[in-house]
Amino acid sequence: MTLFAEVLLPISLPGTFTYRVPFVLNDQAKVLHRVIVPFGNKRITTGIIISLHEQAPVGYEAKYIEEVIDDFPLINQFQIDFWFWIAKYYMCHQGEVMSAALPSGLKLHGETIIVLNKLPDELSMAELSQKETETLYHLNDKARIKLSDLPKLLGIKTIYPIIKSLWHQGFIRLEDEIKEKFKPLEVEMIHLNKMLMDNESINKAMDRLQKAPKQLDLLLAWLDLSGFLRNEILPVTKTALLKKSGANSNLLQQLVKKEVFEIEKKQVSRLQSAKASFTQMPEFSAHQNDALEKIQKSFQENRTVLLHGVTSSGKTEIYIKLIEECLANGKQALYLLPEIALTAQIILRLQAYFGDKVQVYHSRFSENERAEVWRLVNSRKEEPCLILGARSALFLPFSNLGLVIVDEEHESTFKQMDPAPRYNGRDAAIKLATMFDAKVILGSATPSLESFYNASQGKYELISLTERFGNALMPDILVNDLKIDKKKKQMLGVFSPFLLRAVETTKKEDRQSILFQNRRGFSPLLECDDCGWTPECKHCDISLTYHKRLNQLRCHYCGYNINVPPACIECGSTNLKTKGFGTEKIEEDLQGFFPELSIQRLDLDTTRSKYAYHNIIDAFHHRKIDVLVGTQMVTKGLDFDAVDLVGILNADAMLNYPDFRASERAFQLMQQVAGRAGRRERAGKVIIQTHQPDHKVINFIVDNDYNGFYKSELKEREEFLYPPFVKLIILYIKHKDAENVAFSAVHLATDLKQMFGNLILGPEEPPVARLRNMYIRRIMIKIKPDFSLSKVKNAIQNTINNFNKNKLNAGVRVVIDVDPA
Repeated sequence: MTLFAEVLLPISLPGTFTYRVPFVLNDQAKVLHRVIVPFGNKRITTGIIISLHEQAPVGYEAKYIEEVIDDFPLINQFQIDFWFWIAKYYMCHQGEVMSAALPSGLKLHGETIIVLNKLPDELSMAELSQKETETLYHLNDKARIKLSDLPKLLGIKTIYPIIKSLWHQGFIRLEDEIKEKFKPLEVEMIHLNKMLMDNESINKAMDRLQKAPKQLDLLLAWLDLSGFLRNEILPVTKTALLKKSGANSNLLQQLVKKEVFEIEKKQVSRLQSAKASFTQMPEFSAHQNDALEKIQKSFQENRTVLLHGVTSSGKTEIYIKLIEECLANGKQALYLLPEIALTAQIILRLQAYFGDKVQVYHSRFSENERAEVWRLVNSRKEEPCLILGARSALFLPFSNLGLVIVDEEHESTFKQMDPAPRYNGRDAAIKLATMFDAKVILGSATPSLESFYNASQGKYELISLTERFGNALMPDILVNDLKIDKKKKQMLGVFSPFLLRAVETTKKEDRQSILFQNRRGFSPLLECDDCGWTPECKHCDISLTYHKRLNQLRCHYCGYNINVPPACIECGSTNLKTKGFGTEKIEEDLQGFFPELSIQRLDLDTTRSKYAYHNIIDAFHHRKIDVLVGTQMVTKGLDFDAVDLVGILNADAMLNYPDFRASERAFQLMQQVAGRAGRRERAGKVIIQTHQPDHKVINFIVDNDYNGFYKSELKEREEFLYPPFVKLIILYIKHKDAENVAFSAVHLATDLKQMFGNLILGPEEPPVARLRNMYIRRIMIKIKPDFSLSKVKNAIQNTINNFNKNKLNAGVRVVIDVDPA
């Protein structure tokens, strides 16, 4: 029987690809198993068998599958169905979803191998160059050499002319060797020789080592670590033994030769394990009990729940109770957070309750750590576990999912921007849960308008927590009018006197402060005070941000950076001034005002290493830091006892951003960061610096009035036809040439307007009209509820396909963003 396999490949092309199964692999080739297949001329890649059949493809001869990798599949059918749904809904290719879903540690990579075909005769050998001859001698010794190893062997960098010449003459051939990136972690364990497992034998061994005191010390160190003399046998690693004894590996090998020790390599987990400690759950308040009962009732009716709880109302405790019930029923639970950083604080709380049932999964983990979590979830299909992670945790191989929690559901960081799939983690999580008939709870102190609207329309069950836990007081929110301070010339840099006095008073009372500015770096731009010249990124239409500590100007989009010029490029003036301010400038200026304070910055620049965020948060928690200056990282999910003051330094930048969601995001950010203040017995204080003290968003924040803000914003959205009253799809048209992209964008918009009329907006330039040397135009498509979403998407896709076939649009790229954040 001749079998053919439909194979999904992690590439940006539509559909699956048909391959022929060699007869010798008929029994091994099974649906959902990974396979190695050729693609293109010589490329070898990893694929997944989606289906098997006996129908040969028409019009071409199918290539053969090279190898079946798995004995047991690492992917299940739930995942494949989920991947295909994401591809269809977010209008991308299934292979793009596969590429995003699989951790790179589970993808195979190819290594080109040079193999000796034959040695030349004497005449031919004489015509070869020295390096060609040297290459053949190396191959004669080893038979096979990695292409990547050859430069080191020959002592040169450029090897391809040599390889090309030898290959053309038939002396060598090139092969692809496929390797899996994931490697189990192995440690060397030190055991006592089986012949020395009694006290008498040990004593004799020690007597033999009297003339080798360092070896004797090594044996004594092992006896201590292993607990042998206490009638225990504890595992002893090579690393621990050498550290305790101060010995080296050579000394250890001598004891192995003397048959005192044996060394065994053992696979161990890279994942941190924790035991559940006896942690008493705080007694629920009446409001929490009422909310929990309502959630449980809604779950019985299979309703998605939106838990709207003010900051510090005890949402996390409710989550823990629901997770406990889920695990007790033998099911898996998924706890999603919008950012990696937020996992640092909450993981300790969850491990205290659930111990090693908690696993963490996010992109800050190494390739091997992520692959290990994947394998763990896949292998423990029937065991309850809790996965805590960012949006990528959605793609793990769940088989028995019972509960999905999406905390801080309003966050735009749940949306994947680049590359495809451009999915929303919150919405995809709800779809994933429906596939397992799992329960869903969305939590936030400031729900997204779409979620709150869905709840008001009965699609979700709305449950509210309107009081802080333990009757903690809501913070006092004070608005500082910067116009008045500037008119009186009282501003001290970016600080008003009122805010500085508040920081000083907070320290005197031995309390802590958080200052929020949603822009990192020292200053948004450097400007010549004489001619107005500003250095810009050479790849993007954006000014470079000044980073003082690095003495660099950096682009936060593409990473381009230059040293700060000594003078203006345009006029030669040395009168260069910084304009605006970021977290680095705030930190420096504040340290100048208060040299005695311990001030730390929390932003992308200070948290690039794996544990940097955790270390900063831990230091702040233990009150080693007086003032924490940060971007939106400080607004989310943090819980500190001693924070009395929160300062919002520039509310205007958020309020005036050119986007229909600007008011919503400004309200959410300011309300969330305000919630970090006074979370215990003291009412905290929040100071908002603004030039617009009467702005409606500011007033809603002062009154802590989410419902009032929601109604006001919803009215505007309905009037101007924005979500939740329509669905949005944005098309980004990109090309290296500005004229080409402008022409093509108009062409595409014209075709779309013939179908959708005035529901097509654009084309227009986005706020940043060139990124990474690609000029951009944007077309917005509004889809009314009475339209068939699938038919509209099909029409858009067909229009784009026809657009791509037109030779006038050659090289133009169209990026589709469904439900933009």
